[in-house]
Amino acid sequence: MSGGRYTIMLALILGLLASYFFLFVNEEDQVAEIERVFEINPEEVVEIKVTVDGAATTIEKVPMEGWEITDPVRYAADPDIVGALLREFSTLSPARTVADSAEALSEYGLENPSASVEVIRGLDRPMVLLLGDVNPTGAAHYAVESGKRRVFLISSQINGNLRRTSDALRDRSLIRVERDDVEELILEKGDRRIVIGLDPFGTWRVEAPYRLPAERDEVVNALTTIIGASAISFVDEAPSSLDEYGLANPVMTATVKSGDGSILQTLSLGNDHLGQVFAMTSERRNVYSVSTSILRQLDREPEFYRRVTAFDFQSYRIPDFSMELGDETVTLVKHAFEDWRMTSPYELRANDRFITAMLDSLEIMRVREHIPLTDANKATYGFENPAASLSLTIEDRVRPQEILVGSASGDGQYEYVMDPAEEWIYAVDETTLQRLPASAIDLRDNKILRFKGYQVHMFEVVTPDERLRVRRDQKQRVVWKIEEPSSGDADAISVGRAFSELDSLYSQAFITADPDADLSTYGLDRPIMELTLQIGGRDDVLEERLSLLVGKSFPGDQNLVYVKQRNSPVVSLARAGFVARINDMVAQTPKS
Repeated sequence: MSGGRYTIMLALILGLLASYFFLFVNEEDQVAEIERVFEINPEEVVEIKVTVDGAATTIEKVPMEGWEITDPVRYAADPDIVGALLREFSTLSPARTVADSAEALSEYGLENPSASVEVIRGLDRPMVLLLGDVNPTGAAHYAVESGKRRVFLISSQINGNLRRTSDALRDRSLIRVERDDVEELILEKGDRRIVIGLDPFGTWRVEAPYRLPAERDEVVNALTTIIGASAISFVDEAPSSLDEYGLANPVMTATVKSGDGSILQTLSLGNDHLGQVFAMTSERRNVYSVSTSILRQLDREPEFYRRVTAFDFQSYRIPDFSMELGDETVTLVKHAFEDWRMTSPYELRANDRFITAMLDSLEIMRVREHIPLTDANKATYGFENPAASLSLTIEDRVRPQEILVGSASGDGQYEYVMDPAEEWIYAVDETTLQRLPASAIDLRDNKILRFKGYQVHMFEVVTPDERLRVRRDQKQRVVWKIEEPSSGDADAISVGRAFSELDSLYSQAFITADPDADLSTYGLDRPIMELTLQIGGRDDVLEERLSLLVGKSFPGDQNLVYVKQRNSPVVSLARAGFVARINDMVAQTPKS
C-alpha cells in the first residue's frame, strides 16, 4: 500500500472516531449536565404550599390517607394533580437564563410574585419557587428560586401545572371506593326503591321491588356512574339550608354498600341548575354541581335492570351436561372443541353441530315476558311434567345451571323455560330454542366414522374371502405399504379414495341401540365386510381403532345397508355405494 493511500485511510478512521465522540460521548455529557433548579426526591416531600394571587393552599401528606388540603379548607387533594405538580417541581430545568444576577426582580414580576410554590422535606429548609410575569412572546414565564437573583424562563405549560388554586387541587371524586368492593346498590327516587345485591355465587340480583337475576352490564354501568361521579364545581362549603339545592328531599339517591359494612356511602342528587345538578355525599355536607348525565343514567325503572337473557352462562365454558328426556338420562362430555361424546345411556359420539347449536340457543335466548311462578302457572306452562330438564356444568362455578323446558304457547310463538332456583317462568321466542331431541339416540352423531386421514396409520379391509391391509410408511408419510395379502407399495390414490368414502358415510336411519339385539337380523353376526382404521399411537395422538361392520342390504331398499361400529350397539342404515367401491379397490390390489 502506498504512503498516500495509507494516510487517507488513517484520516478516514480518525474522522469516524471524532464523529462518534461528538455524536454520542459529547451528547451523553450534555445529557448528564442538564441543570435542575432543585435537588429533591418527590417521595420525601411532606408538605406543599401553593400561593396564587395572594390565596395560599397548604397540602400535607397524611399517613395511610395520602395528600390532603389542610388550609384554607380541610379536603382530600387530587393525587394525580399533586403528583404532576411535584414532578414538575423536582425536574424543573431553566428553559433559558434571562439574567444571572438581576438587579431588580420587579422587572420580571418577581418582587411581588403572582404565584409561588413552597416544598418542605422533613426538617430541611423549604425550597421555594417564585413565578412572575409572562415574557413578551407569551410563550414562557419568568421564575426565580427564592433568595437568589438568577432569573430564568419556564414554559407556559409548566407554569400552569405549578400555579394551582385550592379548587384545582381538590379531589373531585365524590365517592372514593373500589367498584369490586361494592356488594349492594340502592337506587331511590320518590316511592321507587331498587335494591340490587351480589349473591354468594357472584351473580347480581334485583332484590327489590322483586327478586330476579339482574343484567350484569347495566349494574356495572350504574356502579361506574356512581363511583365515577366528579364535581364540576364546589358550590357551597357550609350550606345553611339544603332546600334551595333540592337536597333536603333529594330528587334521587344512590347508595353503595359492602357486605362487611366497611363501605356505606350515598350520593344525593338535587335540582337542575344551568345545565348541572346539585349533589352532595354522605361523607360531608358540601354542595357540589355534577353533570346532568349522572341523573339521566341512574333514573331507570326496575325493569331496566332485569336480565335480558333467561340464563347467564357462556356455552364454550360447559365441559359436560346431562339431560332428562322422558325416561332417559343422557350424559354428554366434551373431549375437545366441538367434540362431544355421549357416555350414557350409550357410549358413542354425539352430534357436535346439534349440541353446539342447542347450547348457543340456550345461552342467548331473550326473555319476552316474566311470569310469576305459582302452582297454577306451573301447571299452565307445562312444568309439572317438563318436556326436558338440563343440568349444565359451568367452569369455575360451584352450582350447575339447571334448566327446565315447559310447553309452547298455543300460537307457537313462545316457548316457556325456567331456572328452578328462580321464582319466574320465562317466555322466550320459539325460534331461539333449538328443537330438543325426543330421545337420547337423536343426539348421536350421524356421521358413521369420524377420523382425520393424516392421523391414520393402518387401514384394513376384511371380507369372507380375503384380507387387505396397508400401513403408512413411518418415514415417507405419503407412501403406503401393503402387508396383506402381499408386500410392496400400495396405490396411495386408492387408499385416499377409500378414506374419502368412509369420511362421507352418514347414517340414513337409526335401527336400534339395544346391546342384546339379534345381529343376525341385520347380517352383522357374519358381516360381508369389516373395515378397520388404526388412528394415532404416535405424534401425540392417542391410539384408537375404528372398526365398521357391514351387514345385509335393507329389504325395502337395496341401496341401503346395515352398518355398526364393532364397539357400539348402534345399528344404522347407510347408503350402500361405498361397499362396491371398496371391493373394487381390493380387487385391483396385487395378490402376490
